[in-house]
Amino acid sequence: MGLFFTLLYILTAYLAPDTLFGALAEYRVQLIIAILGIIFSIPSLQQSNLTRTPQTFALIGMWVAVFMSYLFNGLTRYAPEAMLDFLPSTFAFFFVVLNCKTKRHLQMVILVLLGASLFTIYMGYTAILARHFNSPYLYSGHDAATSETLSRLRGLSFINDPNDFAQLLVSLIPCLFFFWASKRGPQNFIFVLVPAGILLFGMFLTHSRGGMVAFLAVVLVSARRKIGTIPSAITAGVLFAIATVIGWSGGRDISIEQGADRMEAWATGLQLLKSHPIFGVGFLRFTEYYMITAHNTIVVCAAELGMFGLFFWVMFLIPTIRDAVVAGRTDKSKEQLAEEEEEKTPFERALAARATQTAPMHFESATSAPEAINAALVSDARGNVAAMANPYFMNEEAKELPEAELRRLARLMTFSLTGFLVAGWFLSRAYVMTLFIYGGMVQVLYRMALDQGLVPERMKLPRVMRFSAITAVILIAVVYVMLRIQNLMRF
Repeated sequence: MGLFFTLLYILTAYLAPDTLFGALAEYRVQLIIAILGIIFSIPSLQQSNLTRTPQTFALIGMWVAVFMSYLFNGLTRYAPEAMLDFLPSTFAFFFVVLNCKTKRHLQMVILVLLGASLFTIYMGYTAILARHFNSPYLYSGHDAATSETLSRLRGLSFINDPNDFAQLLVSLIPCLFFFWASKRGPQNFIFVLVPAGILLFGMFLTHSRGGMVAFLAVVLVSARRKIGTIPSAITAGVLFAIATVIGWSGGRDISIEQGADRMEAWATGLQLLKSHPIFGVGFLRFTEYYMITAHNTIVVCAAELGMFGLFFWVMFLIPTIRDAVVAGRTDKSKEQLAEEEEEKTPFERALAARATQTAPMHFESATSAPEAINAALVSDARGNVAAMANPYFMNEEAKELPEAELRRLARLMTFSLTGFLVAGWFLSRAYVMTLFIYGGMVQVLYRMALDQGLVPERMKLPRVMRFSAITAVILIAVVYVMLRIQNLMRF
């Protein structure tokens, strides 16, 4: 039931309660689903190891940052409401980590996101065909450059901006390849390539320039492994030319001049950070100081939550990216493998040999082979007892993914995060649910890899905190340098 309410919670969030439940939405249906999700997730808490996951502490830190951003701006009475606005997105991370235990579970999450996306594309495209430009699924605005009205596809809820919806689509396309099966051409065409094509068409209808750049980044990163860096860069360049010819941006230029208003928003964000360096001006309050949002995830997070909040946001991001990269890595050197093997106890070696069913057992230590084998048998017996106590875990968790498949899925999540973050450089979605869903999916895969002894332990919290502090400062410095360069180019 925990998985069911997780999926329902995500679907409700992306389609909006009114779409799914109509008049019942006024009874806080989404809150009720969240409470039920929490209740049915409690049995999985003990096995989740959430306290060993740096992202857990990062999210707690962000909750504190949201509260402090209001407290130190004299808006204490609004702080609880702000925290309630932030909680739904972070719930998604915990629901995914607690209730998704297999590849099939992750595929269900992807199907929910795909279903919400396809529904939105259908509603928006039919509105375009019917010339129903007042549809909530279309954003119709006057473009000063072309003096024409441009209708752009968007979703509801927190994806009610064309750029935000494009960010979801570009990051979801790599996830579709969770359904890819070797030597099954018709199946792959129907269940992977066709949906990917529809999502790509939906991205075109958003006319999002940031989404286009993010898609090219995904192509560059994903193709580099197969065809090399230079050919993949050429491929991305050709796709950029094609996108320009077909009018992906809706007739708007992609240039420094066209993005001047966004650079001004960046400058405003840095000024707000300068005046409120520790706790920012307040969660979701950037537009009270400038006519548009910052159009940069780093800037909006730093301006609204200060360096304190940006630190914890980066603290969530760094171990997520690291775990995806490490779990997807297959090119370990002999020295790394030897070091990892030496660090293993005979007990761990026996478990690893039994899990992979191919690796030979080694017992070069003071502990004898019979003792190690007995330890493995005891562990096996404990596992059988746990399975008998919980048939759900016996049927699902006992099915281990082959190493090659697990690493492939982790690489797909790396591509997905690439698309999301590149798009995020042009958007102000630091707290959107999509990021936390992907973070949860990465942790599920990493936990599966840990259980098979394929990856080292998660990063220690002190190391994560150290890297997060350095990275937060570097990101702000990068934004500052880009602004300086843009100012110099004006003269």
